[in-house]
Amino acid sequence: MQHPTLTRRASLMATACATATTLFPPARLMAAPKPLRTGELVTGRKISIAAVGSGGRGKFDTGQVAGENIVALCDVDFERASETFNSFPDAKRFRDFREMLVEMDDQIDAVMVSTPDHMHFPAAMMAIEMGKHVLVQKPLTHTVAEARLLAEAARRHKVATQMANQGHSNEGTRLVKEWIAAGAIGEVREVHLWTNRPIWPQNIPLPQERMAPPPTLDWNRWLGVAPFRPYNEAYAPFKWRGWWEWGCGAMGDMGCHVMDASYWALELGAPVRVSANVDGGNEFSCPAGSEITYEFPARKGMPAVNVKWFDGTRQPPRPEALEADREMPKGGQIFYGSKGTIMAAGDYCESPRLIPESAMKEMVGPPKTLERVPDGHHGNWLRAIRGEIEASVSNFDYAEPLTEMALLGNVAIRSGVPFKWDSKTLRCDRPEAQAFIDKTYRVF
Repeated sequence: MQHPTLTRRASLMATACATATTLFPPARLMAAPKPLRTGELVTGRKISIAAVGSGGRGKFDTGQVAGENIVALCDVDFERASETFNSFPDAKRFRDFREMLVEMDDQIDAVMVSTPDHMHFPAAMMAIEMGKHVLVQKPLTHTVAEARLLAEAARRHKVATQMANQGHSNEGTRLVKEWIAAGAIGEVREVHLWTNRPIWPQNIPLPQERMAPPPTLDWNRWLGVAPFRPYNEAYAPFKWRGWWEWGCGAMGDMGCHVMDASYWALELGAPVRVSANVDGGNEFSCPAGSEITYEFPARKGMPAVNVKWFDGTRQPPRPEALEADREMPKGGQIFYGSKGTIMAAGDYCESPRLIPESAMKEMVGPPKTLERVPDGHHGNWLRAIRGEIEASVSNFDYAEPLTEMALLGNVAIRSGVPFKWDSKTLRCDRPEAQAFIDKTYRVF
């Protein structure tokens, strides 16, 4: 399906993603017309996996699939990736994911993308179009339009996908869905979500000093499709999350984790209106804190609900049901129902409880109706690649609208205006907001 919003810049994105075949044109990828490449199940052997991003979070992701066949590792900084490189000495090393995918094409079944947010889409889209199964770190993409395009491509190419919001595989998330479905707290009309992020600098001016990048860092490839900007230690490593050109702020780091249980349990779908209040921030740097309100209509027998997000300097009010001697968690989620309240401390809905604790002790537990995930989040993706399950739990059909919800909060922050949202057409009713649904790309 072609979305009107995407037509203006879809060709630019295609150019950015096609850079691999422009710079390194193997005959098998340049033949016209191109056959549709689809994912193939892997049975009777280990899965051959390549990683885009091998330091930082990439080190964790690679470690989760260490029992498979790690054939290629890519990172723009070999020094930061050295520990992962040393753990898989037989894997071929690359600085450019495009070179890796083209050269190693026939040897790769699946690709993990663990880069800064702005490069999720280019790397994942190229892998999908080559028929590779993909796991992508959260948020799925940098913009709403990218998320929609990526999910459509995954369906078209029939690949096994997973977003790395690992809380969707845990027990607590399933308990919340089961409790709400069983009516344990009645009708839910308001949800509060919050995090202790940012834990990196935000609400700061754009640095003017030009610095030489570390000798091991390929700065041009790190920037990728983002506008060129001279290196500064205020950007990388890790601090990129606080800059809009590469990250998505506190929402990008924690939104797809903390929102997950409410999105799933309440079958939220798409919001119809989004608004935000912020402390500070500018065109380049994310704010010191934000409070975002998502308004959802009535759906599937459930009433309209407001979901409120808080981060940084903005934190939620203390629930009346929480005992005076209990500390308010630094992050978590609260479901306010007509008959009771659920609170889950932490980022991944690990241990939900009815509050006060006396209500938890009195509750006769609803039956466990949902299938559990015995092999963990990464293992669940591997099972989908082997065809042992129909789809992984956070495949892109699920992850895309969850990511869309999160990123619409950033649209409200950056535009500075409340807006109505039409998910079918990817349209905001305010042009100031519409400007942030997609973006332009640099060919690097």
